[in-house]
Amino acid sequence: MAFTVAPIRLVFVFTFIILASIVANISVMGLPLEPAQPLSGWRLVFRDLTVFFSRCIAFSAGIMSQTVKGRQASSKEAPLLIMAPHTSSIDPLAGAMVGLPGAVSMMDNAKIPLLGAIFRANQSIFVERGDPDSRNKAAAKIKMRAEAKGAWPQLIVLPEGFCSNGKSLLPFKTGAFLPGVSVQPITVKYNNRRLDVTSWVDTGPGLISMWSLLLCTPITRIEVMLHPVYHPSDEEKENPELFAKNVRDLMSRYLELPTTELTYRNLKAIVQQNKPRVTFLNLWWSIISKGCVDIPSREALS
Repeated sequence: MAFTVAPIRLVFVFTFIILASIVANISVMGLPLEPAQPLSGWRLVFRDLTVFFSRCIAFSAGIMSQTVKGRQASSKEAPLLIMAPHTSSIDPLAGAMVGLPGAVSMMDNAKIPLLGAIFRANQSIFVERGDPDSRNKAAAKIKMRAEAKGAWPQLIVLPEGFCSNGKSLLPFKTGAFLPGVSVQPITVKYNNRRLDVTSWVDTGPGLISMWSLLLCTPITRIEVMLHPVYHPSDEEKENPELFAKNVRDLMSRYLELPTTELTYRNLKAIVQQNKPRVTFLNLWWSIISKGCVDIPSREALS
């Protein structure tokens, strides 16, 4: 399977990435990096083609079963989509299943060959990595779009901030909750029975290894569930930490997953102390025997 399907899939993946990049570039042709107005007119036709080719990328990579359940709210109803759990580098392909909303993304992503145009076409908000005030600037841009009464397309946020193996929900960062606007929770599941070939964690294999596993897997199934819009209370609007916590608790019930206080800083400290050597053989053994790629437990922090 690996010697026949993977190379063919790889060719199709790159073909659709190129096609998506071409139409995305056309959709933003002549515009600055972050236009002051949303795309309109003929540009939306090419943006829709970008969404189509993005879904083709997922299909070519082996994600042949793409299921969306529930009703997606309009941008006026819920300017922000909150997606969890964040387990994989292919989570953006799940975003294509709900119209490829814009995201709060690093400025570097806009400069990535081929993919950068796609970030621009979905009208992402870009922030500078070295700017200490970037969080406030991003929150101001989110709030501006949220108050536009549906004029701007929705933004999608993965509030955990980094990938886990999906066995629990990590703490939600508060950036998306600072504007105090209504949000629509979205849960994502990769249904490969016991086999997890999508989780991308710091203590596991690298990006190339995970994509190799994905391309070698006969069929990967993804299910995106759109839940009812969450309207924050007056108290939550004034307290983004409470808002984020309550949305996370709600989504943990939707997913039937526990929550954890494991942070990126905790995880990086563990990885720096002793990062395991992961080969293809022991990677597959871990996936087949345990059904997942492990991350450290809470007990490992003590």
